[in-house]
Amino acid sequence: MMNETIHSFMTHSFGTCRYGIWLKDEYDVQWINWLLVGEMPDNIEEGSLSLEWKIFKYTFEFLSHCSIRVAVDTQKQLTLLQSERLESLIREELLKQQIMKERVHNERWMTGLRELTCSLELNDLLLKIMENALKVIPSLSCGLFMMVDPESGKMIPRAKVGFQDSVFQYQGEVDEGITGKVYKEGIGRIYSTPEEAYKDMANVNPKNASIIVRALPDGSVAKSMIAVPVTMNTRKIGVMLVYQFTQYRRFAPHDLNVMQGFADQAAIAISNATMYSELLEKNRYLVSRNEIHNQFTKLSIEHGSLGHTIEKVGSMLNLPTYYIDMARSDWYPTIPESATLHEINIYSLIETNFDPITLPGDGNLDVYLYPIVYGALVLGCFLIELHHPLRQLDHVILEQGGAIVTLNMMNTYSLTEMTYRKNQDYFGDLVQYREPQQLESRLASFHLPAHQSLFVIQVQLQSEHLDMKTTENWVRKLIGFIDKELGTTEYLLFNTHNKITILAAASDPKIRLHVINTLEVAIQKWATSKTPQLLMGIGGVYRGLEYVSKSNDEAARALSFLLKRNKVGRMLYEDIGINKLFLNQETSDIENYIHEVLAPLQQQKSGELELTLKTYIAENRSVQSTAERLHIHSNTLYLRLRKIEEILGVDLNDSEGWMKIYLAFHLSEVYAVTHAPSI
Repeated sequence: MMNETIHSFMTHSFGTCRYGIWLKDEYDVQWINWLLVGEMPDNIEEGSLSLEWKIFKYTFEFLSHCSIRVAVDTQKQLTLLQSERLESLIREELLKQQIMKERVHNERWMTGLRELTCSLELNDLLLKIMENALKVIPSLSCGLFMMVDPESGKMIPRAKVGFQDSVFQYQGEVDEGITGKVYKEGIGRIYSTPEEAYKDMANVNPKNASIIVRALPDGSVAKSMIAVPVTMNTRKIGVMLVYQFTQYRRFAPHDLNVMQGFADQAAIAISNATMYSELLEKNRYLVSRNEIHNQFTKLSIEHGSLGHTIEKVGSMLNLPTYYIDMARSDWYPTIPESATLHEINIYSLIETNFDPITLPGDGNLDVYLYPIVYGALVLGCFLIELHHPLRQLDHVILEQGGAIVTLNMMNTYSLTEMTYRKNQDYFGDLVQYREPQQLESRLASFHLPAHQSLFVIQVQLQSEHLDMKTTENWVRKLIGFIDKELGTTEYLLFNTHNKITILAAASDPKIRLHVINTLEVAIQKWATSKTPQLLMGIGGVYRGLEYVSKSNDEAARALSFLLKRNKVGRMLYEDIGINKLFLNQETSDIENYIHEVLAPLQQQKSGELELTLKTYIAENRSVQSTAERLHIHSNTLYLRLRKIEEILGVDLNDSEGWMKIYLAFHLSEVYAVTHAPSI
């Protein structure tokens, strides 16, 4: 189904011409037709399109390294802002699709877990697990579940999908072929080519090899395969294998993890079916686990608040339990600033390692940290005071409770993101200033007062050395701090990648200054030695929605001024002064101008003349003040000034010549240019 937002953007940008969007990440064998409008060429590779087509390329991190190609039957160019907008729309749609995919995967996973407690028919359970695995991982064609027969000690098939029934004739040694290698080592493997698989199949009995080949669908040859061990605790049970015959996409490490997950389901099924009478205690554990799951499922259906969920987890653990929202630094339940838990630097502890850890109490109670992570995004962390060691079921409670917390927070994030998108769309309308009456009527819904002056602030993270996921993490955390500090201030906020835009109301200049100072306080609280540095550009305050565009442009220019100077901190547009004249000038042009004017003087080895001229300018051409500051006689200063005029070929008493020199020195100070530009 066509994405209406992307289609609307493309139509607005290029008209009704044909276009297509292709995707390809590091595991795709070929480009994937993601969105096509109109009759499109089959090939999107380099040089395959005619000169009438325009190709835009984007590359960014989304679950894996993803390349995007947008081909349009036009030669029209996109602006930088349009390119960023298109990339944002594509990323948003990919995220939606990934969320839907994860929901389907989770449902299959939960279905498998429910089936484990509904039946002890081993073959049926194994078959369902194999079928679920083949539906979750793309391009799989068939699969086998191999298990050690307790009587013969042979490795035999117990479940199959896609193979002929003759495969059940296979009887292999426990160290034979790929199955034997994975079973012995206990490590899952991806075989990306037939050659890799043949290498580990060198010791396969010819009879067994013939059985497998004849049982393959239509005599096909597998292009790649995954084999994972099936174990219960430390007990080896068997091996699961899945095969790929049509390779549109290579296996990713995530596929191996997913297969291992299904293998773990199979291990539970086997354990339930084969050792039920001996493992009555284990059965009680599973029943308790199911009860825990039911309680949290009920809690999820009730859509309880985050605080209520934390309270429920604590009561089930029967231990003091706390939770911190990492983006907003909010505690559930609220604890005083003087509490010992506040002294724990949680973020630094879980920044790179998402595994739970136990912190020694140093005379007090030990504290157990259980991070809540979604992808690479750290949502928050449970903190449990350990009055007694955690039981096995306690970990299940944290796991299930963590899933509910994740769902709760992701729903909150989704609503927040939706609000930000609405804010961004409305802000875009304000900038374009179309249909003023509608814009005025919509003000109240965005918590902005009517008939008050507005101004724009742009805050940008220095994220050139950060990947996309890490940047997203920092942006969420920064927005949380900003939201918390601004409090009841009337404002509209949204972010695009590493930049946060704020449209704030200010009935008078004092309120504007208060908002700016409040933001600086938030940034100071947020900033540590590990956080990215920030730049803040601030536009002027104007009454009337038609001036939002002007303030936004000024904020962008103030931000650009900081970027060109390689500076961090804040910059008000009105403080830029004369440098406004050079905001649209390329830095290289400015550097070349400075070099052209001052290079002859800078080439003097002693630097005496350059210092003299710089001091003369700083003292506003006062001979007496300059001579005193340089500790020289005024006649000596006159001689130096004459020599400077000779070297630079200017008359310092001529207004045009003086302005040329003064401007070069001023620009060198503003843009910190001290060396000649590289040619």
